[in-house]
Amino acid sequence: MRNKINRHLHKDEKLMYVEVPSWMKFHRELVFSPLIFPLIHAFLKKISTHLVITNDRVIARHGIIGEHSKGVKFNNIVSVKVHQPAFGSIFNYGHIHLYTQSGGHSDLVFHYIKNPIKVKKVIEKGVNLNTSVKEREHRS
Repeated sequence: MRNKINRHLHKDEKLMYVEVPSWMKFHRELVFSPLIFPLIHAFLKKISTHLVITNDRVIARHGIIGEHSKGVKFNNIVSVKVHQPAFGSIFNYGHIHLYTQSGGHSDLVFHYIKNPIKVKKVIEKGVNLNTSVKEREHRS
């Protein structure tokens, strides 16, 4: 899957962090299905869904054969919100919402992400690094 992620990177982009959804995202398939096909489907969706953080942006990528991706540059991110329900605190998963300069709704949402607090810190670090570089360039 690393190869599929690298295809979405720009020339000078470097991977900082990659995360996949928690198994809790597929709790319905895992608990309520006695059939093997929903379990295989859940497994394939899990291994083909990635939250990718580079030195320039955050990317949501999913798909095995057909691929879908959406990215937000750090300089457009206004805030990062983590929603971690009670079960999320116990099983270490949560939902991450990225808000950009475009308006009041979250522009990029990652559901059932493992280690949501750690992911939020990595994103905020990238936003802060990007902001400090822009400020230095502006002063020069």
